[in-house]
Amino acid sequence: MTATSRLCEIIAQGGKVSTDFGDDDGFAALVRHGYLREAGVLTSVVCDECDAPHSAPVVYETDMYGYYCPDLGFLPLAAARLAVFSPDIPKLIEHLAEALGCRQRKSSSVHGETWRIGAAQADAATVMLYFHPTLETEDDARALQDALGREARSEWRLVVTAQGALPMAGLATVRLDDLTEIDITTGALRVIADPGVLAGSPRKNPGGRPSAHGDLLRPLIAGRIRDGTAVEGVNAEAGEVRTAFKAKYPNRSIPSDSAIKRYIRNERGGS
Repeated sequence: MTATSRLCEIIAQGGKVSTDFGDDDGFAALVRHGYLREAGVLTSVVCDECDAPHSAPVVYETDMYGYYCPDLGFLPLAAARLAVFSPDIPKLIEHLAEALGCRQRKSSSVHGETWRIGAAQADAATVMLYFHPTLETEDDARALQDALGREARSEWRLVVTAQGALPMAGLATVRLDDLTEIDITTGALRVIADPGVLAGSPRKNPGGRPSAHGDLLRPLIAGRIRDGTAVEGVNAEAGEVRTAFKAKYPNRSIPSDSAIKRYIRNERGGS
């Protein structure tokens, strides 16, 4: 799981998490680079050392933290397991705005859990981007609509979410991990999709010759869809397509991430 997908998972579950939630490089990178911030310590844990898993309060005895199991007695806990973390949404919004080169940014939420990332210049139009944690239920949609009702109307709007893409009139949605990647080494957030394309804004006709990779990518992607080997997420499928392209055309230059994802979305009907 990528660091960005791990962050989506944490934001979507809507609460605090311990290091047990994601014992991988992505989780550690999110903590190291400030996408997750410490938010207290655990007060209870689930004991899975005995035959009947149970909740137990964390206690401090004989100079160490731990908990009591009826069957096994006192079980110590490493100090590193006690910290809990929550997403630092303001920092995420700041990184998104910087990566997208946004104007008209806002450093606090518009209302509730809805944040304005800012206005990004697309090919032939300006796209206003917002962030809302999840867009899965009618309650999510109402909360988002209420917040956007406080904003000046924009012709092209794109809402970034951690989970869910409930259709709403007058705006498009994209998952955070389909729009960006977080480098686990540097913490840099990189945009991997065109907000203008995602929002459906008009595009300039650049002229010139067609993409050198289009005639190769289209049948490759379509074939994967037909034979059922395509995976669901655009990011994950782009990685598979890139690997397949290298194997099939070892002497050709590799298409860019954005080009591969554009052709994937086109073959999937623009989803």
